Amino acid sequence: MNKTSVLCMLLFSCFFIISGKKITVYKTDSILKNIAFVYADNFYKFQKEVNLLDALTNKEASLKELKRQVKKNRLAYKKIEFLFDYYQTAYNTTYINGAPIPKISEYFEATEVIQPNGLQALDEAVFEEDSLENRQHVKELANKLKNHVDFILKSHLPIQLKASQVIESIRSGLVRIFTLGITGYDTPGSLNGLEESLVSLQSMKIAFLYFNEGINPKAISKFNAVKKLFIKGEKLLKSENNFNDFDRMYFLKEVLNPLYVELLEFQNLNNIRLEPYKKHAQNYKAKNIFDANFLDTNFYSELVYLPLNNKKTIQLGKLLFNDPQLSNSGKMSCVTCHNPNIAFTDGLPKSVSNDKEVFGSRNSPTILNAGYSTRYFLDMRAFTLETQVAHVLDNPLEFNTSFKVIIEKLDKNANYRKLFKDAYNDVDKKNINQKSISNALAAYVNSLKSFNSPFDKYVRNKTKKYPENAKRGFNLFMGKGTCATCHFAPVFNGTTPPFYLESDSEVLGVTQGFDSINPKLDTDLGRFSNGLIGDKQPYFKNSFKTVSIRNANLTAPYMHNGLFTTLEEVIAFYNLGGGEGMGIKVENQTLSPSHLNLSKQEIEDIIAFIKTLSDTLNYTKKNNLNQSGVNLN
Repeated sequence: MNKTSVLCMLLFSCFFIISGKKITVYKTDSILKNIAFVYADNFYKFQKEVNLLDALTNKEASLKELKRQVKKNRLAYKKIEFLFDYYQTAYNTTYINGAPIPKISEYFEATEVIQPNGLQALDEAVFEEDSLENRQHVKELANKLKNHVDFILKSHLPIQLKASQVIESIRSGLVRIFTLGITGYDTPGSLNGLEESLVSLQSMKIAFLYFNEGINPKAISKFNAVKKLFIKGEKLLKSENNFNDFDRMYFLKEVLNPLYVELLEFQNLNNIRLEPYKKHAQNYKAKNIFDANFLDTNFYSELVYLPLNNKKTIQLGKLLFNDPQLSNSGKMSCVTCHNPNIAFTDGLPKSVSNDKEVFGSRNSPTILNAGYSTRYFLDMRAFTLETQVAHVLDNPLEFNTSFKVIIEKLDKNANYRKLFKDAYNDVDKKNINQKSISNALAAYVNSLKSFNSPFDKYVRNKTKKYPENAKRGFNLFMGKGTCATCHFAPVFNGTTPPFYLESDSEVLGVTQGFDSINPKLDTDLGRFSNGLIGDKQPYFKNSFKTVSIRNANLTAPYMHNGLFTTLEEVIAFYNLGGGEGMGIKVENQTLSPSHLNLSKQEIEDIIAFIKTLSDTLNYTKKNNLNQSGVNLN
């Protein structure tokens, strides 16, 4: 073979490779352009519906017409939500579809209070009693929504997409459907969550189907599997019109969780690189919404002294956690209020203090899964697990000491000097200091995770055994009982999905005693009086952090004041609509005052579900399954 022939073959090969690469890029570009085109078209349709609503509120439209147009607005929005919320989370949750409560945004309006606005506020408002005042409120909400949509469109479109981000936004969209859609969180007035979830699912399916173009042969079977699951989900949502009757457990196990993992496997097989657009707690490598690693606590502890997943600091933190010499009296340790044998609580209405005759001001919540939060303590006064430590040390009723005193004590102990050197050598001039002590304790608390309960094993398909009454209870918890509209899966705490960027508090109207005939509001102002200027807002009066209900069967008594001794009492309180539902005037109560009308059997079923969330076997010698009373045989 002569040189000319070899050169021709090389040139042909290069041309073939380059052409092939161009075809691949062209197909990828084509996919993304098609998705972007449909998205933009749907966004302009949404804008049109918003404009129609705004115009309608300026006329003498009937309430029926307003409800119909708000519904059209919301369904049009659901076609764009999975992408819009992924790329514009802050703007979306503040102005387009945020919760219908006042808020302060770290992104907009500085420290000014932003009053309820957007689609959720509209959904709630048009189902309020018809009055001139409410009509004016609806008109103002519609006008604000129009202005906000017009504003964001100027900078948001045209949108530049990446294949990885489209897949990731779809997977986050599935989490949103499960946690905010079928629970009714997103539709506080209409309870139209099933139809809206259907539209969301369909819009994500349409976007996904464009990946059929230029698909890697290895990914074809996964593509078809995902397509079938989308269709199955559509059928399930179409077949049930009654919000209370929808089988959320079946939908989770047969559609959402399988879809969540199959989309990831399709992404890998189709050589779509994992490159998230934004920083948040959701771990896209997780294969199940209830995987132990679905959320990453590192997101909440990014700015710590040393990463909290260090084994040496965790072990050191455990030692400090159990050491009474950290307190001024030498008799009190972290374990005093957070005993592993009772799910890291103390079993008392209000926590003990260093004075036997005096109790603390609030109940001691469990610290299991405490790391999945952006705020700490029941009044949310601390922003990190590390800063939380100082509040305990300084408190006259708790450790009543200072870091200076503790450092001197620890520095006299040869074992502690060695352990601190092993963990923190070369991080600072002195190994034992305020930051290292706080970091070690935070590392240990952050390591206390509880995601291997009977419920978790069942939804992860590790077992087929699960009580029927607990299944019914899960469906009630996620639906009619509205529990999941505050206690969000998978941690079942107040950290809001689908990106889990911030933690919520709620005004429940908790009373001084459980007296439904002559109730009196508890005097603790909670978050309003936590000492933070940003939280001294009227709508935070009597507001307390939404804690996880995982292991709740083991952590009685309940509420910030330890008012309720049983879960039956807690659910009875919610069943009555909280303080306002019992007739108290509660300013800015976030819990709906409407009675839930749960039957005795339904309450028992919800409790049966809660019992299956117990998992403390790694932290106590007692068998947590026996503690919870769950029979899996």
